[in-house]
Amino acid sequence: MLVRRIVSLRRKWIVSDETDSATEVYLDLGGGTIQMGRLQKENFTFVEEEDPSFAMTSETCRVESWNKVHSDRIPSPSLHDYWIKNDTSRKDYLYHTTPSPLAAFVHPEHITVTLTAENMFGKKVHCRYFDCKRKELDNVFESVVFPESTVYCGRRVGAKYISITEGKYDVPETPVPIQNRITNGPQHYFTVCMSPLYGEEPKFVQIVDFIEYHKLQGATFFHIYIRNVSAYDRILLDDYVRTGEIEVIVLNDHYWRADYMWHMAQINDCHMRSVNFAKWTALLDIDERIEMKKDWRIVDFLDTITNPNIINLQFKVQWVLKDTLSPARFENDKQFLDNLVFRKFHNTSRVQDWLQPKSIIRPESIAAMEIHKPTAIYKGLAKIYVSSILGVIRHYRNVEGGALVNNNKRAQEVGPYSTTDIDPNVRFKLSDACIRRVKQVYDTVTYPCDKMQEMYHHHGLNHPCTLQK
Repeated sequence: MLVRRIVSLRRKWIVSDETDSATEVYLDLGGGTIQMGRLQKENFTFVEEEDPSFAMTSETCRVESWNKVHSDRIPSPSLHDYWIKNDTSRKDYLYHTTPSPLAAFVHPEHITVTLTAENMFGKKVHCRYFDCKRKELDNVFESVVFPESTVYCGRRVGAKYISITEGKYDVPETPVPIQNRITNGPQHYFTVCMSPLYGEEPKFVQIVDFIEYHKLQGATFFHIYIRNVSAYDRILLDDYVRTGEIEVIVLNDHYWRADYMWHMAQINDCHMRSVNFAKWTALLDIDERIEMKKDWRIVDFLDTITNPNIINLQFKVQWVLKDTLSPARFENDKQFLDNLVFRKFHNTSRVQDWLQPKSIIRPESIAAMEIHKPTAIYKGLAKIYVSSILGVIRHYRNVEGGALVNNNKRAQEVGPYSTTDIDPNVRFKLSDACIRRVKQVYDTVTYPCDKMQEMYHHHGLNHPCTLQK
């Protein structure tokens, strides 16, 4: 009898050739063997030894080359202390009793952890580290919350997950994975952050309009935040995830807040998520489009900026009144094209004198952001005001309602209004891009009953159409 040892550990697998057609497999327990099963020879290829890359057990934790650093340094501690003393970025209007980690990002010397809590500014907290099995590691790191909803932590060798607690020995909330941001430079030139999606209005038309428009402007990645959307809308978002063009971040924790109150946590998280991920990042709402003039795209304008001190570009706003809601589902080409935001709404206000401006930022140069502008910067010029001759925010203001009703009361204050349209070339390209994407997702190809029955018959079933016949 020919006996071959496959793996030599505490227990031994043994292969014994017994017949010409089959091979018996045994488990040697030291005090005897147990027959584990039979392998047909045509399904068995003998391997002398395990591939080293798979030489692991249930206790193994792989530590990547970037994850072998211990550091107790955090960025600009003296500046952070100064801003904390001056309450820079402080909010303090929610009622969390735990930090509630949202995401974490590792940089060469520190880890940035974003929180969903917005009432812990300046508080002492503790960074708690976990390996790949979510087993806590030693060496807790003491830190403070700055800016609001952010904690900077030291690094620990082999840390794959992290959580934040107020007390050193508090029971931590479920740790979040540490995402790698250690690269030789940003992965993207221009990305876009979309503020939280919520509310009853269907969103798929506005989602495809927003994403495809800014893709034409040169954006190569989007961070999309959702509080709640319909299952139908989520199908479109998931298709963009499939093609690697967006990341969807779901905003939720176990403390109550109104849906619109997630905006600051989203701004902070997307700012920190973009550091060393993008050179330029725009922070926008779903109803906002950065409209460049002079036949420029956004990236053409950004290419002209070579001064590293320019870290925040502020754009003025024009309101375009949106007086009907978007449809819930795709029906046909005409119905969809007629309801595209940029094709349907044209009643446009004058350019506002810095009422609710929006920004394109250099994320790594800014310490703290709010919705409309930075509140603290590490370096550079705090604001560069972009002339409306070069570009504006085209804000499709929903006058049918919404959470922030006071904004709608300003509709008449921002006049006079006139009829405007986007550039005809952009209008043509954007219409084509939007309908191609939506049809790819929602315009299902159907077949005659007999063809569908053939597919059902393959599984021994009858398609319902045969019963209808």
